[in-house]
Amino acid sequence: MNRAEADARAVVPLRVLRAVAAVAQAGGVTPAARALHQSASSVTRAVQEAESLLGVRLFDRGARGMAATAAGEVLALRVARAMALLRAAAEGLRLRGAPESAMALPRLVGDTSLAALALRAEHATEGAAADALGISQSALHQALRRLEHLARLPLFERTRVGTRLNESGRWLLLHARRAMAEIRIGHEELARWRGLGGRSVSIGSLPMAGDVLVPRAAALAIGAEPDISLTIKGGTYEALTEMLRAADIDFMVGPLRGAALAADFVEEVLFVDRFVAVVRAGHPLLARRRHPSLRRMAAYPWVGPLPGTPAKRVFDHLFEQAGIPMPGVSMQAHSTAVVRSVLLSGDHVALVSPLQVRAEVEAGLLVHASGPLAGTERGIGITQRRDALASSACLAAMAALRQAAAETIGTPFDK
Repeated sequence: MNRAEADARAVVPLRVLRAVAAVAQAGGVTPAARALHQSASSVTRAVQEAESLLGVRLFDRGARGMAATAAGEVLALRVARAMALLRAAAEGLRLRGAPESAMALPRLVGDTSLAALALRAEHATEGAAADALGISQSALHQALRRLEHLARLPLFERTRVGTRLNESGRWLLLHARRAMAEIRIGHEELARWRGLGGRSVSIGSLPMAGDVLVPRAAALAIGAEPDISLTIKGGTYEALTEMLRAADIDFMVGPLRGAALAADFVEEVLFVDRFVAVVRAGHPLLARRRHPSLRRMAAYPWVGPLPGTPAKRVFDHLFEQAGIPMPGVSMQAHSTAVVRSVLLSGDHVALVSPLQVRAEVEAGLLVHASGPLAGTERGIGITQRRDALASSACLAAMAALRQAAAETIGTPFDK
């Protein structure tokens, strides 16, 4: 089950969660009812329904009103963040031409419509999306129409290959996914507060982090907190940042962008990595006892990094700084597995992080043709959304990453 499908099966309906958040913020049923444009009795019933479904008291009742319990605060915080995201979505729709009435979307939209939007974006047809959500195609179609009615704008456009989200639909989808993620985290945090398990973390792993750092951190996190379920997703930086913006992953691990970082992200440095030149065992460059010079290595074919990446900038700078003509790059590759295979099958040279080839070096298949090269330093760490509020499971996973990084940089790379 993917995240969108899991989010569609939230324990407490969104209409009920809205009432919980409103009462927690207002401190009582009457002001919450005014804010929600509902009767006090309906808000009271919603709070009672939430407490019944969750099996926990969310509010302390007193003469002066209602105060959220610790459990209520845990849930209300995440619901409030979800509502803020839906308000931002409605404000964006207004800027795209929707009338003022679109601002009612956050207090009227339902779980099914949000889940239908997320799943329709993931599947080629309404039928496939309906199957994933567990409803009929007709019901999914109606849920999407209700959402368009609340948005007061078309959310889909017809193309030669079928129906897809238009720009307004993509804007709403982005905020809907984040809102659904907040609600999912709220339920998970409340379950943890009650002593139950089932917390999840989805980590985006760039290639250099996927061989040693992330697997070690995953083992540490699960060993320390067995109720955590980890999902590791690989991809390019561009692909993972899109997942991060859409809350399809909670954070990503790998080379950092530094000054080039997008404004909606923040970074944490775990350690500083330096590239090494790597070749196969028995490569002609290894005939002498000393490391070959960069000029000698430049005479051989290279596997180069992809254009536009920090690794490519480091690669170019290394040869420019040394005053050596750029070597012949016969292949550019993003995949660590591809780089390894090419190195093992011929006389290519590659500039990589020692972490990417540690297993092969330890097995004697690949060899460092150089030590860590000066001028190739780059930060390796964690990237999150700037507005994110990490869940307890994310905090545990990030703590494990820090521990794994400390172990990693404490191990010498040159063997």
